[in-house]
Amino acid sequence: MTRGVCAASLLLIAGLRIVATPGTQPPVQSSAKQIVLPLELVAGQPATLAVLLPDGRVAEGMKLMLSDGERVTTDESGRAHFLGPPDAGILIARIPGTEIRAAADVVRQSDAEKLEITRASAIAALKDSFPIDGKGFSGNADRNRVELDGKSAFVLAASPMELVILVSSKTAPGSAQLAVRTGASEVSTGIMLVNVRPDTIRDGVRPGKKEQLVLRVSGTTQPVELDVQNMSPGIVGFRHGDREQLRTHGGADNSATIEVKGIRAGEFSYAVTLVPEAESANVQAARDFLQAAEKIAAGGEKRQIETVLKKLRRRNPDIRGARQEFTKIRDASVTGDLQALVHAAGEALSGP
Repeated sequence: MTRGVCAASLLLIAGLRIVATPGTQPPVQSSAKQIVLPLELVAGQPATLAVLLPDGRVAEGMKLMLSDGERVTTDESGRAHFLGPPDAGILIARIPGTEIRAAADVVRQSDAEKLEITRASAIAALKDSFPIDGKGFSGNADRNRVELDGKSAFVLAASPMELVILVSSKTAPGSAQLAVRTGASEVSTGIMLVNVRPDTIRDGVRPGKKEQLVLRVSGTTQPVELDVQNMSPGIVGFRHGDREQLRTHGGADNSATIEVKGIRAGEFSYAVTLVPEAESANVQAARDFLQAAEKIAAGGEKRQIETVLKKLRRRNPDIRGARQEFTKIRDASVTGDLQALVHAAGEALSGP
């Protein structure tokens, strides 16, 4: 989900998403903001959300409306504290007057749990935010102390079941020990932090011409699965459609190459996402979001949601199949609360 802008790339706040333009042209930035909300909240318990600007900076003084009627405003840290609704269900946070929304799955309070990390990605994007799932966290973000190899990380959003972490700019790519301290308890786990750097195409992509776009991964010599989406299909085309999955070679030059063909003159952009492991999915949260989405969807979207839900059966769910079917919903033009629910379901399927 964030951070630096350079002449050829922009790292956004949702997974590892790099939007790049060829040559020396800067990326086109959207005026849209983003709400960072834990995917899972505990009914009646404190929680923290954040709002980010397109360049990754926190947004102070943003007013939000929660679907349970509560109104909150972000402070100087770009975050706002609130209580989860008293009952289980779905909570949607909105910035009034915009289509900017985020959804969370509200679950009932279980018995007091000791501090524990139950699910965390084995690999995450450096200079990006990422979630960790667990138990016993504080919903007040500042009451959780998170470090990566001894360097403090910023907690963007929090609930008793999830923290959304922003890595310090001083943290180097590579293997790291992630430690979480809440109160007197502390837990830790290992994580691999990586950078993905796109090589700019020197002279751009000319209409009718093919170019090789190289994506280089640093921080690990192990092969990495990448999902690359063409964000400018009218300007360029990929060899196998507008979305391709690549695997880097591994080794010292840990890179992958994608063929890009120019269609007409203009700037182009693409999004690169780390492909998550199947076991990282939060199946129950994905199912809850999709069931809520099914109630307000119509036509083709409703049928597509039903297809994904069938893959997420309670016994032996087909995670890979659900992810494949979900791309048909994700790529559809949905808006409003349905869009927020679909996005949240996608985040749950991807996992931390």
